[in-house]
Order: sequence, then C-alpha cells, then structure tokens
Amino acid sequence: MRLQFLLKASVVLFAGGVVAAKKTSLSKNAQNLFDYAMSINDPRFDISYKYIIYPDEGPWSVRFTAWYVAGLLHRNQGSDLENAKGALEGILASQQTDSYDSVWYGTWKLSPDEPTPTPGSELFPPSIYNTYDPNWREFVGTQLVQIVEEFSSLIGDSLVTRIIKAMEIQAIGAMRRNGTEGDNLVTAYTNPAVMRALTIGWVGARTQNQTLIDYANTQGEEITQLFKEGPNTFSEYNALTYYGMDIWALAANLKYGPKNASMTTHAPFLLKELWADIAEHYNAYLGNFVGPYDRANSRDLTQHSAVLPLWFWGLFGYEKAPEPNKMELDLIYDAAQGAALALVMGVVDENINATTRAKLQTPPMATEERFLNKTIRESLYNNTIRTATSWMSQKLMIGGQELAEEVARSKQFVPAIVHWAADAAHLPFPYNGFFSLYPTATTISAVATKNRLEISYPNTTQAGTSSFQFLLSNIPPAWNLAGNVVDGFSSLPCLSVNVSAPGLQVQPTTYGNSIYDHIYYNITYAVPANFAGVPYIALDFAYTC
Repeated sequence: MRLQFLLKASVVLFAGGVVAAKKTSLSKNAQNLFDYAMSINDPRFDISYKYIIYPDEGPWSVRFTAWYVAGLLHRNQGSDLENAKGALEGILASQQTDSYDSVWYGTWKLSPDEPTPTPGSELFPPSIYNTYDPNWREFVGTQLVQIVEEFSSLIGDSLVTRIIKAMEIQAIGAMRRNGTEGDNLVTAYTNPAVMRALTIGWVGARTQNQTLIDYANTQGEEITQLFKEGPNTFSEYNALTYYGMDIWALAANLKYGPKNASMTTHAPFLLKELWADIAEHYNAYLGNFVGPYDRANSRDLTQHSAVLPLWFWGLFGYEKAPEPNKMELDLIYDAAQGAALALVMGVVDENINATTRAKLQTPPMATEERFLNKTIRESLYNNTIRTATSWMSQKLMIGGQELAEEVARSKQFVPAIVHWAADAAHLPFPYNGFFSLYPTATTISAVATKNRLEISYPNTTQAGTSSFQFLLSNIPPAWNLAGNVVDGFSSLPCLSVNVSAPGLQVQPTTYGNSIYDHIYYNITYAVPANFAGVPYIALDFAYTC
C-alpha cells in the first residue's frame, strides 16, 4: 500500500509559532560529558560545509553532525547558533527523498557527498548497511526530535516546519520495514525499534496523523510485551553499545514523546528494569560486564569504548565509569553523541532505583559471587528462545549462551567469554585478560557455572562445527617481558585453565590478527573429520593471583 496519504496532514504548530522550552540544566557529571563531547567535535566541524568531518563512511558524517547540533544549540555561544542552523540545512538536504518506492526512502545519506543508490548500475548498487543504512532514519530522526523539543525557539518556525516534514518522510520509509526482503528490523531488533516508535509517534502527534499514532502505539506495546515475556530482557541482549542506544531511545521517549503514547508510558518500567539487569551484569572491580554478548565490538571497556559507559560518565563521573583513556579512538567515536545524551541524563537518573545505583558503583566483595540465568525471546509469534548463563566473582567472570539457529550471526556475537584480572595492580581498573569463542557454528551450547565453562556443538550437520576457536587478548606486558610465552591455555598470567576436549586436536597458537581493535592469540581445538558424537570442550578455572 502506498503511503502518500500520510503526507496530506498539515504540520501543526502551536498558535503564534513555536514555543520556547526551558533550557535543560545539567548536573556536574552530565556537564563534564557534554564538555568532552564538544571538545572533540568542535575541531572536526567543517566551517564551510557545516558537517562534522569523520572518515567513517565518507569524509563527513551526517549522523555525527546531527549529534553536534544539539550541543551547539545548548551551548549557544558566539557563532554556535549560525553553525547549528547551517548544519541543519545540510542534514535536511542529505535526506533520501528522490525514490519514493525504494527501501532507502526517507533515510539519510551516511556522508553528504555519496551518490544515491543506483539499482541496475555498478556506480553505487543498493546494499543494506553499505551503500545505505535504514537505521539512519532513527539515529538522525530521534536527534531531530530532541532539537525541535529543546530548541525550537532558537531555530525558528521555518526550520521546525521543514524538520517535521522530513520526519513525515522518514516515517513512511520506517513503517515499511518488517524484516522481509533483506531487511532485519523486527521487534527483536531493539535499539532501532524503540527509536522508531518515538520518531513515528512524535511526528504523528505533531501532525495529528492517526495512522502514524496507531502504528507507533502498536510498536510500543509489542516491544514491551516481548521484553516482559523474556522475562524482562531485550532480545538484543547484553549488547553494550546498543544498550546505550536503548537508554537514549527510552529517555528521549520519556522527555520528548507524546505523553499518552504507549512507548512513553512503558518507558519508566523498561528503563528501571534494563538498568537493574545492567547492574547485575556489571563488575565494578573489573570495569566490565560479564558475558555473553549478543552484539559487542569492545570486549574490554577499560581499553575500548562502547556507548553504555557514557551513561555511567554522565551519571557518576568519568572516574567511576568503565571507560578507556580520553584519547582512545573508539571513545572519540562514541562520545560524538555525548552532548545529546547529556540533555536527557536527568531523565535517566530519575529512573534508576537506589539498589541498582549502589550495585553500579560498588565493586563485588572478595568472596561475593553472582549467577545469572536469562531467557531471551526472539519473537511474539514463535517459541524460539536462547538461554544466557553468567557466573561472576570479583576477579573472574564467565558467560555462555545456548542457541539453535540456522543463520550465522555476525562477528559481533560473543557466545562465550571469560574475563579475569590479569594484572590486579593496574590502575584505574585491573588489566583484564579475556578470551572469547568465535561464532563459527549456528547451534551452540555454551554454559557458564562456577569456575567452569562447557561448550558443545549439538548439531554437527551445520557448517562451522569443525573447530572451537578462542580469541585471547590482553596479556600484561611484564608477563611477556619476563620471557613467558602463550601456548594455548597451558600458561596464563593469574589464571589456571584445565581443558578437557575429548577427541579434539589442539592447533598451534598464533598471534597478530585483530577483531574490533583487539589483537588476539588464536587458540583452536579442531574436530577431526572422522569424529563421532557431539564435539565438546570443558574449561575449569582457578584464579591464581
């Protein structure tokens, strides 16, 4: 069904034009995050073209520019307002509006200089998440919502009207996405799903378009129902960057969403429960979260950034956040959004209870242990589940996941991971050694218990079951310089590992490749071609320092 009728609704503004919002007051920690974000964005703002220079998907980043605009408008000093308006002009010009029936209609270009995707041509053929990113509708769209709600009186009626029109266009493209024909936005894809509920519900309320309002309310109800049936788990589970975006989307719904929208009314419950789960997984001594991770780039937050710790920074201060040094490249990437996050930090703060707050800031006692067993629902329309088990002590933590699927997940998926304090004297957090199972198989049973990790491949008819590949990173320099050499799991700093791998063949250890900037040792146990039964490996651990 063509959705052109959606654009027939006129833009609704309050009588007399836009209404000034009260300027958001920032806490000391939120202000510190805001200032850091502006300090890294100011030097990379192209004063001529009014875009942030960042060579991620091209010379400039439309998404980073949208994040920066919120900071410019909140600071509003010198030429900030002029630059913000110029940047908004560039953002609006970068929306893909010239092919109504295309799957990229209404999203934003990654960089303003790139061509529009060209079906039937080799110039720039359509490729999801390559030549176009449909999630930019939500990333840029939620940012435009914040800009209008916080700063409409600064940017003026004309820009507000054009932003609302752009949001109507993005809503059309966003509503077409249903997980078919190569697209993957379903209810279980949590972070864009929650953002989409906000953007469509917001513009629906602004334009009094009941079709948009109803769609957003349905999405909000389904997202919440799937979370509750977990119970209380998002399907994009223990994903440290994307949990950060979930918090952004829920907080933005609370602060900017229509007050009677389902996503807005459910957001307090979702935020509180999400933070409670985050606190259960967080080890404030190691500065890391126990696995497994559905999606992770960084596997050690003290060395490489993710979005979730930015909320720790804004709530509790940089010194108490699981963050790397302030010049770390992933942090300079993630914190581009810091100013926008700071503006909703107060809403987040109000939705963390005292018990959760204490656990987020208090390291486990030397004798403390935690065991978590979580069920992850994939859909409201089938009974597919995954099970995550996690065991944590102060200096050692283990996580694993059980799943039976047909399609391989990306290298972001971490079905099993072990962290330990490889150098407890390192500051401000211990130097975390860690190793993870690379996801070659699609049916995996990885189960964590006290000091033990068991992994098997129950379905050997599937591809990827011929080896268990472990990626080991973060060996302390002093251990290496003392003449020690990694040879499988036989000798590691501060960790004894007893391996039982009946019938498997350990391969020579290699070093030098990397995954998401973590350089690793590859420790592989191969399954012989004539192997009979279920390939299985068990690792028993003892912390030795």
